[in-house]
Amino acid sequence: MKNTWSKVDDYFGDLLAPADDALKAALHANDTAKLPAIGVSRLQGKFLHLLVKITQAKKVLEIGTLGGYSTIWMARALPWNGSLVTLEADPHHAATARGNLVRAGLDNRVSLRLGRALVPCLRECVMEFPARLFASEIPLNGGAVAVET
Repeated sequence: MKNTWSKVDDYFGDLLAPADDALKAALHANDTAKLPAIGVSRLQGKFLHLLVKITQAKKVLEIGTLGGYSTIWMARALPWNGSLVTLEADPHHAATARGNLVRAGLDNRVSLRLGRALVPCLRECVMEFPARLFASEIPLNGGAVAVET
């Protein structure tokens, strides 16, 4: 039986962040691949989507891709000329995320880079973004989202 928190989260998720086929497929692929259950919820995904929209970000750097569920939410919020770079250290997670991004039709605007998000991988990625990159950082389940406006 679900606890009250899960029921409330499901209610608001259904109301404010309905899942489509690509998001459902991503969650199913993540479960099938036995990825850790540490991904963002639908409401957190919608929140990230809104952050990208509200700030009118053209570039997003995501540290920690997992299965790409949050990546899908954020990439969908970008303008037609926007791009998202996501860093993932685990090859199994990255392979799962790549499949999810292809199914969502977002592989052309997302650059998934395999490697630890420390020097030199992070340094290389940061060079692609303006200096104001880290003005907005939101910690989520051990990852971080940075939005450049």
